[in-house]
Amino acid sequence: MFKKKHSSTRGVLMGLTAALGILSVVLIGYSFGNPITNQESNLYGRLLPKQLKENQKWVTITEEDVRTGYSLQPDVNNLLHIPEEIDRITRRTLFGRDSTDVRYWGYCFPRTYEEAEALKRAGFPGTIFLSEKEREIRRQIFISNRANSITSYKELSDDVLNNRIPRTYGAIRHQQEIFEGGMICYVMSSETLAIGSDEDGDGANIRIENDHGSDPKLYDTDGDGIWDGLEIFNLGTSPIQRDSDGDGLIDGIEDANRNGRTDVGEPNPMKWDTDRDGLCDGLCKVKNGTELRGEDKNLDGILDEGETDPTTNDTDGDEILDEQEYFNCVLAGGDDC
Repeated sequence: MFKKKHSSTRGVLMGLTAALGILSVVLIGYSFGNPITNQESNLYGRLLPKQLKENQKWVTITEEDVRTGYSLQPDVNNLLHIPEEIDRITRRTLFGRDSTDVRYWGYCFPRTYEEAEALKRAGFPGTIFLSEKEREIRRQIFISNRANSITSYKELSDDVLNNRIPRTYGAIRHQQEIFEGGMICYVMSSETLAIGSDEDGDGANIRIENDHGSDPKLYDTDGDGIWDGLEIFNLGTSPIQRDSDGDGLIDGIEDANRNGRTDVGEPNPMKWDTDRDGLCDGLCKVKNGTELRGEDKNLDGILDEGETDPTTNDTDGDEILDEQEYFNCVLAGGDDC
């Protein structure tokens, strides 16, 4: 019996890695049970090279690579070591959260005797993970091959494909979503993946943060109230600039609930003038920087008396645009327009 982080685990795992080539072939046959047609993506060709291509490249991604950030290259067999100190990290964070656009797949070796035995009984000595794109393409293949037995596309949930359809039918089998320290996994991708740990827990791994200039040890580098991961992947704002669109309102004021989405009633932190009425959402310099003009004059994210709403171009509903009302005020000699 051997346990996680025990020295004997390492010995067993190293023995398993020596058999990677054989296991890869087994998994390919196991997870791609249906014949492959010419219309399908050439990723299958990469996963199963002609006569197990003698030039097939193998790369080891070390724990230090994951700690400092690593660029996983396509068309390569990768052996990935998860650093021991990582408690847990999601698949999407580990692989850069671009999995909706990239095809990749792999499997992780068992770490205990009990896991190995359970997987052995299930038919394959490893837990499989598939990117969203890979699962989507496998669904399409399954539908085309089994069209007569499928009544609705919506029936093909991950649960149905993983657990209710016999593997001999070529079912999709996504099993590994959370990765833990000490795991050793096989990975292959159709495109480059940004791999890394996520020390600050903001959802952006260290490779992604290095690319964007944010601090991988701070979950909110620019101090605008929104986590770096939400800025990078959800809002599209800058994790190192508090006011990404330059409208005078910091991003965390515009995204008032800091959930990484532009909800109803919130100005867009990526648009200088959300409602397109000619007035910036906050307070901006115009006319060569000599005049201040905008809708949220005190930059507090609240519609106060004397202010217009940056999310609608006609705040009072009188069919006169807010910008025109501003000019009318100026022409009338107003001193707080």
